Amino acid sequence: MKLTNILIGLFLGTGLISSCQSEMEESKGYGYLQLSSVDIDKNVTSRADITESEAVALDIVDESGTVVKHADNWTDLKSVLLPVATYTIKAYSAEKDKEAQGFEAAPYYEGQEEVVIEANKNKAVEITCKLAQAMVSVHCSESFKTVFETYTCVVEGADAFTIPFVKDETRAAYVKAGQPLTVKVDFGGGSVFSQTIIESAEAAYHYKVNLDITEGNASFDITVDQTIHQYDVMVKVPTKQESTDLKTDDIRMDVSKVWGQFAYLSGVCNLEEITSPVQFRYKKKSDSEWTTVEAVQEEGTKNYSTKVSPLEFGTEYEYYILCGDKTGETCTFTTESYVEIPNLNFDTWAQNGKNWYPNSDAANSFWATGNEGVTLGGNSNSMGVEDSRSGLSAQLQTVQVKVLIVKVKAAGNLFIGSYKTNTSNPASSVTFGRPYEGARPTKLSGYFKYQPGDTMSSGSVPADRTLTSDECDIYIQLWSGDETIGEGHFITNEAVSEYTHFEIPVEYTVTNKRPDKITIVATSSRYGGYFDGMNVIGQLAIGSTLWVDDFELSYY
Repeated sequence: MKLTNILIGLFLGTGLISSCQSEMEESKGYGYLQLSSVDIDKNVTSRADITESEAVALDIVDESGTVVKHADNWTDLKSVLLPVATYTIKAYSAEKDKEAQGFEAAPYYEGQEEVVIEANKNKAVEITCKLAQAMVSVHCSESFKTVFETYTCVVEGADAFTIPFVKDETRAAYVKAGQPLTVKVDFGGGSVFSQTIIESAEAAYHYKVNLDITEGNASFDITVDQTIHQYDVMVKVPTKQESTDLKTDDIRMDVSKVWGQFAYLSGVCNLEEITSPVQFRYKKKSDSEWTTVEAVQEEGTKNYSTKVSPLEFGTEYEYYILCGDKTGETCTFTTESYVEIPNLNFDTWAQNGKNWYPNSDAANSFWATGNEGVTLGGNSNSMGVEDSRSGLSAQLQTVQVKVLIVKVKAAGNLFIGSYKTNTSNPASSVTFGRPYEGARPTKLSGYFKYQPGDTMSSGSVPADRTLTSDECDIYIQLWSGDETIGEGHFITNEAVSEYTHFEIPVEYTVTNKRPDKITIVATSSRYGGYFDGMNVIGQLAIGSTLWVDDFELSYY
């Protein structure tokens, strides 16, 4: 790249060439323009094989855009008489095509400055011409050439323009500025890698593309040295290229396939002959060792998939499909992050007056109970007790209390959510769920004991049958917005006198959304939350007691 400096001397008034003095005196609405010298600055980078001297043409353009003076060589305009006005002086490469591109294109320089012609004044104007094109070159590392013995490389621009770069090509090509540039490497067999170099190439910049290899995903780094107008672009090409015959599905954005501690890998194998089992390999991106698992073919298709677990929360993984010595492109995904649910072992309780709370701050701040309503006419019926597997457990009991002048049945309950007593409408006192952005659990497990009450009370819920024994209910529910996406229940009416393990699989009816709210609920009477005004209309038994302890969420 060359910079041409044009120094234009502007001399106005008396003392100029004697033959013009009388004309200047008669016509004081004119100024006199004299061009004095051209200086070539070679202290910049350029194509070493282009060394010809630079011929510079010149246009003097008035405010209407009309060229009032032109010279194919600026030295031909030794002196010019111009009316007083504002002009643009444009200097540019003579006898060169600015639109030409490729190795055979010549560098094209241009520059301009605005000049105000004033009567009876002397001025000097300097124009700096710079390269109007961009330059691009491609270099392949020895590692790249060793791994990929056969390939073709091109740089693509706008309007289907391409420049082929054969092996060991050291020249830079000149290309039009303002267009996107992309490097594309074709390895044959339908395996192609491409990477954008720049969205809009800048004039006077040299984009030096360096192709290297990586075992993982393609990476792309770019730095610029402003002092020499040079971009160094490092493009790392995966050693395992995507093929139309063997394709790894990109599951990175597929919520249905990427969970907290497992993922469903998938791909396509269109090989005519499969001499080896189709498999997947995966690993943490930070690891060096791969794990290989067998793939399962979907009946009647060329699609393959497998489930990999256990994985680590919030971790980036790499994976690809393979068959024999053929491999698909390496892709990545990141597992969902772990968010802790506090006090799942129910060891933490705090008391405020008659009310017990399953949180350390003596408030319904995360877990909640209906104690604040029950204690209007009695004592807390949901509390921590030492009858547990370790530490404390939660004891939930169905009771009857007198609130004002009305006897009210109240099931013992414990839930993630909030509670604010509304005596005129008890059903509205409870709000289930708290914000949650963690990994989707697949199972809720824990320990329970249950003792149904002796006598069932009448009620209209459930409407399809009459209960002979009270039922406890332990369940988990997750939402995305107002939509339930996952839920699971454990319900029993059996008397269980010793702590017994239970498991609740979470059934997801919507798998392409992540949750934003969660609740876990335990109640001593399954239908204790159905009201008609202040009256419980669910069938239940006073004295039913549920103990729960050591809840745990699983994620695969």
